[in-house]
Amino acid sequence: MEQVVDLALPEYFERISAEATFQEQLSVIDMDNSRRSPVQVKNYPIRLKGYSLIFVLSGEITIGINYLSHTLKKNMVMQVYPDDIIEHTAYSADFKGYLIIHSAELKKEIMAMTSGIRLQQAGQLKKLHTRQELSEEESLRLRKQVELIKSYIPDKEHVYHSYVIKNQIINLFFDLDNCRWHRYGDGELGLSRSETLRQRFRELLMEECRMHREVTFYADKLCLTPRYLNTVIRQASQQTVMDWINQSIILEAKVLLKHSNLLVYQISDELNFPNPSFFSKFFKRMTGMTPHEYQFSK
Repeated sequence: MEQVVDLALPEYFERISAEATFQEQLSVIDMDNSRRSPVQVKNYPIRLKGYSLIFVLSGEITIGINYLSHTLKKNMVMQVYPDDIIEHTAYSADFKGYLIIHSAELKKEIMAMTSGIRLQQAGQLKKLHTRQELSEEESLRLRKQVELIKSYIPDKEHVYHSYVIKNQIINLFFDLDNCRWHRYGDGELGLSRSETLRQRFRELLMEECRMHREVTFYADKLCLTPRYLNTVIRQASQQTVMDWINQSIILEAKVLLKHSNLLVYQISDELNFPNPSFFSKFFKRMTGMTPHEYQFSK
């Protein structure tokens, strides 16, 4: 397995060694900040194409996912999903961990293989507890699982190569479900009304912000008054709904500027601005840079 260093987390998702992959469906990457050079690395937001699991072995990492910041410390795991946007990663000097990326096709196959076996409430628990703490014993077991998967990936002469890797991935996910169940399974399997509204609002932003920038649109979708929606959002974040909308548009713009072949005027159309000039002024007001400056910045 190749160890990839000197990269911000978004870049790990874009520079993966072919030797670290299984049928272009699975990648297991060692992340080691202790070997990072002092040069400044890029930290641009990207939209994920596959499913990912971040497993912290030492130190900590702070990562923005879909407008929220998460800090993961030693013996913590977090799963991220296709179309999630990640940004603003920061590492402690002693950070080490694994990044496991797998395709939607492999996920579908694993789901089919485990149909009828999985805990009925496993998916709901995973959604409620996106960050998962592990005991030392649980962490050691999962680390052994990951190392076993890594050992099988290059062994293409194994007559059951595909099957053993898929079964080891299933074992890893089953162990994660088991850890989550024992920690949270006896708790309430639900969110408060305010938490549910905030989560649904963020989901709507991900789906609709390219076309809709009106507070009334999101309030109507949630069957709320704009004033009440603002109250719910401000209580948790000290920001208004309009602040969230503007930040989500900027995030979408940054992703398109850095990770598409679209020109600025095309991105302006994609984000439903009346004209490129309006888009450029909005982007500079929010970021201090023009879209063109950001697109070609190092």
